[in-house]
Amino acid sequence: MTTHCTADPSTPDLASSQPVSQGQTGSHKHIDVTRLWQTTFNATDDIMVVIDRDFTIVNANKAALECFRGRNIIGEKSFQLFDNSPHPIADCPVCKVFHSGTKTSCSKQEKELNNQWFSVSSCPIKDDHGFVWQILQIYRDISENKNLHTKLEELQITDALTGLYNRRHFNELYEREFYLAARRLTGLVTLVVNIDNFKDVNSSCGHNFADFVLCELAVLLQHRVRKTDICARISGEEFAILLPDADLIEGKMIAQNIHRVAEQFIYDDENFSRQVTISIGVASYNEHSPQTMNDLLSYAESALYEAKRAGRNRVCVYEPVE
Repeated sequence: MTTHCTADPSTPDLASSQPVSQGQTGSHKHIDVTRLWQTTFNATDDIMVVIDRDFTIVNANKAALECFRGRNIIGEKSFQLFDNSPHPIADCPVCKVFHSGTKTSCSKQEKELNNQWFSVSSCPIKDDHGFVWQILQIYRDISENKNLHTKLEELQITDALTGLYNRRHFNELYEREFYLAARRLTGLVTLVVNIDNFKDVNSSCGHNFADFVLCELAVLLQHRVRKTDICARISGEEFAILLPDADLIEGKMIAQNIHRVAEQFIYDDENFSRQVTISIGVASYNEHSPQTMNDLLSYAESALYEAKRAGRNRVCVYEPVE
């Protein structure tokens, strides 16, 4: 069924051309409204398409055609072109505008456009009675801003040197995992890892090699834990690892595996080559019954200090003081 509507006088009719006199200026020249609109339409760098009530693209500007490598997208369905879907998706902005009659805006990552991010504005084109008969959809590339925002977010949660989580974000994740373990009665193990005699490494080999050791150890830790585990650098030469859903036996096994690999690892930056040992403290939520997350971390740190007192280069499990 075809519906014939009269275009809103405030919005150029995209299907017809009607010259308008410039009476206010006293000029006898005329402006071709459609030509003016189409010129403006093509001059913008934003992707712009006009979509009818059948979700068919009835007009597209030069930027849109160039993005699709000159492909004639007129006549294609908007949900097929932009969403690669056989039917309108649940959160389709075109559907929302047709139903509500008001402009909507959102951010979308478009797979069909090299996974770039766009700010998408969908604007209703109405007739004299307020009936939405077409939609002008504008896609503005915000990939650069999105990437900058992502980088800023990463800087806020990661350690600049090693790329692991920083202490602040570690505390946020720790609080979440601790209360999940308490509510679900599941395991949670904390490892605290410290580089032995790190000041000697710094003084004998210099800051660059010391930083190299920190970065290499960070990689080693990430490769020796499970995908669900959380690694962080919590101070100068100290790291922490959270092992959700793990008991003390599993936590100790992971710690011993890390220790064994680290003990044999040779740090070589082409200027210096040496082995550096680590000490690890282990504490478990289930076995050690901490009241707070700070208690659990403190138990792991106490075990680490015991490893240091016992001669370093070892794994120690927290033993409650009776």
